[in-house]
Amino acid sequence: MKILLAGQPNCGKTTLFNRLTGRQEHTGNRAGVTVECARARMKGTGDELIDLPGLYSFSGGGRDEAAARQAIKTEEADLILNVVDSTALVRSLTLTLQLISCRKPMAVLLNMTDEARKKGIRIDAAALSGRLGIPVFPISARTGEGLADPSEFLKERRASCLAAPDDREGLFRLAQRIAGAVTVRTAAPQRQAADRWLLHPLWGLPIFGAILGLVFLLSFQWVGPWISGGIEGLMGMATEALSHTPWDLPVITEGVLGSAGYVLSFLPIITVLTLLLTILENVGYLPRAAFLLDDWLKKLGLDGRCAVPLLLGFGCTVPAVMAARSLPGVELRQRTVRLLPFAPCSARLPFLLLLGGLFFGDAPARGALLFYGLSLLTGVIYGALTRGEGRADAFYLELPPLRLPRWQSVLKETEKHVDHFLRRAGSILLPTAFLLWCLSHVDLSFHPLQEGEDSLLSALGRLLMPLLRPLGLNDWRMGVILLSGAGAKETMASAAALFLQEGMRITREQTLVLGTVSLLLPPCLGTLMTVRAELGGRQTAKLIFRHVLLAWVAGTVLHGLLHLLTPLLG
Repeated sequence: MKILLAGQPNCGKTTLFNRLTGRQEHTGNRAGVTVECARARMKGTGDELIDLPGLYSFSGGGRDEAAARQAIKTEEADLILNVVDSTALVRSLTLTLQLISCRKPMAVLLNMTDEARKKGIRIDAAALSGRLGIPVFPISARTGEGLADPSEFLKERRASCLAAPDDREGLFRLAQRIAGAVTVRTAAPQRQAADRWLLHPLWGLPIFGAILGLVFLLSFQWVGPWISGGIEGLMGMATEALSHTPWDLPVITEGVLGSAGYVLSFLPIITVLTLLLTILENVGYLPRAAFLLDDWLKKLGLDGRCAVPLLLGFGCTVPAVMAARSLPGVELRQRTVRLLPFAPCSARLPFLLLLGGLFFGDAPARGALLFYGLSLLTGVIYGALTRGEGRADAFYLELPPLRLPRWQSVLKETEKHVDHFLRRAGSILLPTAFLLWCLSHVDLSFHPLQEGEDSLLSALGRLLMPLLRPLGLNDWRMGVILLSGAGAKETMASAAALFLQEGMRITREQTLVLGTVSLLLPPCLGTLMTVRAELGGRQTAKLIFRHVLLAWVAGTVLHGLLHLLTPLLG
């Protein structure tokens, strides 16, 4: 049997999907988390369950809603399970009535009944079933309430004969009548007290800045570096232990442990950053940040809805690009995707912290924040200059309820990011570190060398010198570092650690230029493949060219300014 799981955004579909199938699809306390159809077999029954992206209605919305509508029309489903938010029944029933008009076997799952009870909302499931003409089951996907025997949903399925209005206003009026007849409120609805501060016109933005600052301080200054220090100590112990064994080979101690191992030591910082961003998403703060940033984003030709993908971009650009699918309008989606590379992802962190250590000594986090600021400032300037003359439309944003984080979901999502990083370390970083070390220790005839100046890698790096000299980067190894980030941004730190061990010197001015250029270059190959799926090959090629040109121009201008200012300041 093929079953479609349909419902409005943030109604708990994916949480239910994970519970019924044992999968670990990403969930979050905001609209637009699910942007693609997910398929799996239900535990116990073996039926195919398809989790559709959330959709508000059969018209409008972004690419995610269009994909859901297409699946409802084309998939030969035996049953539609309509997941309904019990705390917002009127809004949810507008979609239910449209699904009923498809004349397919259906059942309604009244989700979040536990939250509804806390808010003083009681829904008569039997009365609602009688009015809709299809079975209705009260459940809670989060706690498992009502899900002891999911096969009940399959047994009682049937198509409804209810005639729903075609127009939006008629649908809403009918939904109001049905909800009013089956709902009993034991308490008046109240706005969450925290929103009075979080959305305050005066205090909202300072609170947002404080929350974001706390996230970065915990990640870069306090918790993350403390754990990273322990890992670096273990790496040193491993190197020392190898020195007393037959495995004391330079390719291992320098090429692998010395370069790729340096990147792995920053895994705790990336983990803490991902954990905190996931908590903010799970709590429901990201949509509130989007509301606060709306006026500022309009100056870049965007609106508040674009804030969520941009904030997610600090973790990883790939899911951020996919999150942009929920944005309505082709131009808004494409513009958001084009600006996302200016939000530095966590993969760039090891290299930025390495440069930060070279620039600020014992305070690498200051350097990382400096480079973050330069990248964001460049993105703001670029966005303002390319916004065009179009007038930004007003937008409506659904604010989910503030909830305590669901720690199981938070930890699973963080684990997925850590696993992704470790897989990249195994498949890209370690082989690249090994290859760079080998290429820097053989000449053009592949004879072994002690020094890298006459190596094969140096010959490749010198080809980039005409482009590097206007930037003040007079060492071929700096070109290799920048080029190594094309596949994965973490590799830049791996390459830099290797070259620094071999005696490469980087001045403070070169550190600023190198960090700025690395941030403005095109994103990694994985991100570009995702961008290509959104923009197409031609627009992706333009994006790559623009970022390469922008990085070169910005690096040249910055070098010129530093060349003029250094004598004055020195």
